[in-house]
Amino acid sequence: MIIAIEPLVKRRKDYIRILPLKYIQNLKALLQGMEGCAWDKELGWHVLKTPQNWKSLQMQFGKAGIEIRKESTLKKVPKTLSIEDVSQPHRDAVLSCLEKLLLKRYSPNTVKLYKQALIGFFYTYPETLPEDISESQIKDFLKEGIEGKNWKESTQNGYVNAIKFYYERVLGREKKIYDIRAKKAENLPGVLSQEEVKLLFKAVENIKHKTILMLIYAAGLRVSELTNLRKRDVIKDRMQIFIKGGKGKKDRYSIMSGKLMPLLEQYLQEYKPNYWLFEGQDYGQYSVRSVQAILRQAVDKSEVNPFATVHTLRHSFATHLLENGTDLRYIQQLLGHASSKTTEIYTHITRKGEEKLKSPLDFLD
Repeated sequence: MIIAIEPLVKRRKDYIRILPLKYIQNLKALLQGMEGCAWDKELGWHVLKTPQNWKSLQMQFGKAGIEIRKESTLKKVPKTLSIEDVSQPHRDAVLSCLEKLLLKRYSPNTVKLYKQALIGFFYTYPETLPEDISESQIKDFLKEGIEGKNWKESTQNGYVNAIKFYYERVLGREKKIYDIRAKKAENLPGVLSQEEVKLLFKAVENIKHKTILMLIYAAGLRVSELTNLRKRDVIKDRMQIFIKGGKGKKDRYSIMSGKLMPLLEQYLQEYKPNYWLFEGQDYGQYSVRSVQAILRQAVDKSEVNPFATVHTLRHSFATHLLENGTDLRYIQQLLGHASSKTTEIYTHITRKGEEKLKSPLDFLD
């Protein structure tokens, strides 16, 4: 745990302001008894600046295993930032990074993530040129996010990737030790039972909405892959769906369901999409957010697992194929996984063979 302290003047007296970079449950008890100890909604905890208080702080925090930083070197980052909120040298650095990302053909989502990460990073060091920010400052920034802001693993790794990309790919520097990556939690994906999938589809009356959800499940699509489907990507005679530029910019084919074809034909006749298979207003591409809203309404109405998301249908597709005897290698191809290890996670959640399992207690007399 880390605590930063900084000078504070209050009513013409000098104080030491206490700035925890992470919630400390017994902070009040550690500060009690120190001269001038007080808490303020705006200023937080602070004590009078005296030799005795400074000595007490070092002793109390040392016993509690709390590291003291004599001043907070990091500027607090607002929740919303734009490129206009950083100085011109930092703007130029961000724009140089964006140019490199575009030339390398990184995905729009990655470009957006790196942009926001770098703006937040540079905002914390307004007086330091991007090329002069030290390794220790980079590590301080990452540590505060991890310990003080409780970043999720994905957020932490996003910042690390953005910072590394700028210094190593844009400025051409060697790889450094600030590569502090979080180990991803090995969470099992949530799936719906086949009965829950039936209830979910029955809860949807709109033909277009039902077709969208059923197609995601029938072909194991990611939500972005669904919204990027063109009319010509449905190959009726081969009962396949062509996914162009899926994750990792990889093309692939997935299976189509014969049960879905009549509904799909009915949808095409009624809605007459122009280019995209599913279109929004003015024949524009259907939005990811709209698909998510359809799923959420169906979940609420059908009362299936309330934690289900659009991606749960993709997980359910893979799990149900595995339970019906489909080889794991084919499932890997249908899902577009680069590594078989990614697909193997479904072997941990399938119920195939469960009925044959018995507790060792059952073997005892």
